[in-house]
Amino acid sequence: MVDIAVIRLIDLVPPSIRDDPEIQAAAAALEGELQAVTAAIPTVLLISRIDELAEDVIDALAWQWHVDFYEPGITLEQKRALVKTSIAQHRKKGTPWAVEQVVKAILKDAVVQEWWEYGGDPGYFRVVRIGGEMIEPSLYERLVNAINTVKNTRSWLEGVSLYRELPGTVYIGGACSSMRTVEIMPAAFRAPNVSKTVYTRGLIYHLKGVEIQHA
Repeated sequence: MVDIAVIRLIDLVPPSIRDDPEIQAAAAALEGELQAVTAAIPTVLLISRIDELAEDVIDALAWQWHVDFYEPGITLEQKRALVKTSIAQHRKKGTPWAVEQVVKAILKDAVVQEWWEYGGDPGYFRVVRIGGEMIEPSLYERLVNAINTVKNTRSWLEGVSLYRELPGTVYIGGACSSMRTVEIMPAAFRAPNVSKTVYTRGLIYHLKGVEIQHA
């Protein structure tokens, strides 16, 4: 396979005239221009090379594709993210998906939650940032403006909150105490149970008197 980036014009000339000095001179004269055109071929590939394009080209694409939210203050990375999703956003404008795409272009780790997902009032939604640093007031204002450009008119942004999990180790200690109480009281005497047989007897004395008189 011929590599167009390294091939020379003289290599494409038929062998019958390749050794002609005039042909060689003409090919050498055109060589620089042809190489410049060849090197510029990748620049016509825009969508597939958004991550490689210069910022001024990204700005031009944003204007051409009518990106709804686009401010000079945002970073080049955010501009590229908005340009990448601009066509899909126009197709799905007014849907939660479009809102989330705009939000993620500004805050990568943010999530859009609808009212029924967190127990809010019908018609409301909120943006929850999972982790990351706190956002500055100016960035919050840009985020709200971006959301308002793509959300539907019957939905309202309730707020932006930060959710962060801080892993750590919690150590819990305890003590176990064992105690035995012995009460020593004065000795109490208890008479033993004694059982025996008691024999009882009695005596009856009977006296009869006899009186003898003299005649």
